[in-house]
Amino acid sequence: MMETDTPQLPEPVVSGYRNILAIVGALTVLQAAMSALSVLIALNLRNAGISNAALGLVASAFSVGFLIGTNLSPFEIKRIGHIRSFAFFAAIAAIVALAYTLSISILVWTGLQVFLGICCAGLLTSGESWIADAAPSDKRGAVLGFYYFVSKVGAVAGPFVIAGISNLTTGFMVLAALFAASLLPVTATNRAQPSFSGAAPFGPRQILRKAPGAVYTAFTVGIVNNAVAQLYPVYASQVMPETSTVFAAQFNAALTIGTMLALWPAGTISDRVDRRLVLCVLATIGAAASAGMVMFAGSGSAVIILGFALAFGAGSLSCYAIAVAHAADRANPEQVTSMMAGMLTIWAIGSAMGPVLAGLVMTRSLGAPGLFVFSGVSLATLAVLMVTRAVRYENTPEEDKEPFGVVSATSYALAEVDPRGSEDEQLDLFSD
Repeated sequence: MMETDTPQLPEPVVSGYRNILAIVGALTVLQAAMSALSVLIALNLRNAGISNAALGLVASAFSVGFLIGTNLSPFEIKRIGHIRSFAFFAAIAAIVALAYTLSISILVWTGLQVFLGICCAGLLTSGESWIADAAPSDKRGAVLGFYYFVSKVGAVAGPFVIAGISNLTTGFMVLAALFAASLLPVTATNRAQPSFSGAAPFGPRQILRKAPGAVYTAFTVGIVNNAVAQLYPVYASQVMPETSTVFAAQFNAALTIGTMLALWPAGTISDRVDRRLVLCVLATIGAAASAGMVMFAGSGSAVIILGFALAFGAGSLSCYAIAVAHAADRANPEQVTSMMAGMLTIWAIGSAMGPVLAGLVMTRSLGAPGLFVFSGVSLATLAVLMVTRAVRYENTPEEDKEPFGVVSATSYALAEVDPRGSEDEQLDLFSD
């Protein structure tokens, strides 16, 4: 009996996807650790009687570190490579996570947050630049969609991993274990690591001249979304004090699921109409959901609050990707990647400011619901600004639009894998 040959995929294709799967798995665990961190920081400081203003300062320190790490980590990756960089940053992150257990001190925790932000930015940059290099050129959109979906699963799972843990030491030990676990897929691969390639971002003034609406949106949602992402556990603990950790995990899941449900439909619609009008609608939904969470904070109904959280995620958390698409429409083909990297810088600056500003609002008589007073006013202002610009300034012709694509505010490296970027070398447009 003759043996028949079994068709096999070419080895380069198989190895490429193996590399992607390994790093996506590592980054998914990392996303779980980062989402768990927000809950641990907020609830432990609240239980210790720390003011909301001080809590906002500690939360903002992580974003400051993240901004620093986003800009500095590429140099370390170029020096020692992706795998060693990932191991280096993950090891430091695990050590820092354990250091939180030494004492609850605003000064100490603020410093630790900066270091942890730098490490998380380094982990994302090394991982996402690996994805950018390994993704087949004709499958970039599919790879981005796959990575976005799987990483969001990790972001949802993180708070549930620590749900029910009331002990400070145990919680941060679990966090350190998650950072260590993110190492396993990366260090276990026997595939060659790629060379580093990172996008050079547009200078802020250049991108403001080309796409002011995109800049306003990225900055505003950076302020709002990171404030909510860092401080929502405080709100959850006030509206559901008996099940604060579990409810915080449910609240985070509702935010994330809302984003995942709304993002692609909103992006598809924005390909056909003025993206600024879509941003106006999304910001309005986010503002309305914020108002609902303020009005029903004392209702004691988890279902109602989670419904508003779902709507907030669908509205506010979807804005950044639409804003990036709007910026890409206004850039020349060879400038798209640099434009997207510049948008991340603008978002990161806003994200560093958000928790501090929201924390100050939350120190007033409103308490924790002040978080959503802050977000509601900010998003309502953005909605008015977007509709005003849509009326006063001409829309980009549909034939000149770049197709919408999923994008996350994580690292400059992810801009390299976006299919809207040119295959040609991108211009270095960091200077104003």
